[in-house]
Amino acid sequence: MPALKINPRIPQLLGYAGLLPMLALLFGIWGWPQLTTQLTDAATLYVGVIFSFLGGLQWGLAVRGDMENPPDTNATLRLIVGVAPSLTTGCALLIPTLYGGVCLITGLWLLLAFEWHWRDNNELPNWYLPLRINLTIMLSGSLAAVLWLVGCR
Repeated sequence: MPALKINPRIPQLLGYAGLLPMLALLFGIWGWPQLTTQLTDAATLYVGVIFSFLGGLQWGLAVRGDMENPPDTNATLRLIVGVAPSLTTGCALLIPTLYGGVCLITGLWLLLAFEWHWRDNNELPNWYLPLRINLTIMLSGSLAAVLWLVGCR
């Protein structure tokens, strides 16, 4: 099956647009302190959803190895790593928000480190890792800002 060519502007626009809800939640916490608990929970949940999505990408890479030659020799590891974000998110949403948020921020960076380590062993497009680094900085930074705002109240 031939690889599809994707215009890199589309994932860039979608990725950066995905940061808008975090910006809205930050402004909401700042502007409506009476909603701090709900908005903080929403921010943690939103980051968890994105983190789980990134885990799904690892599954996609592992499964793709089954369909193409040669298969990814790290498919089992990718499958395990692909499940970790969903499990981490589930736990992060059950513990106090500060600790859950720290778990999610740490998880985003650990998953990025995994992707960086295996960057030569997969077929990610050239635009993926630079975009992933930028989005990880902004997403984890925005969740850290949410947690800081909550801690300041």
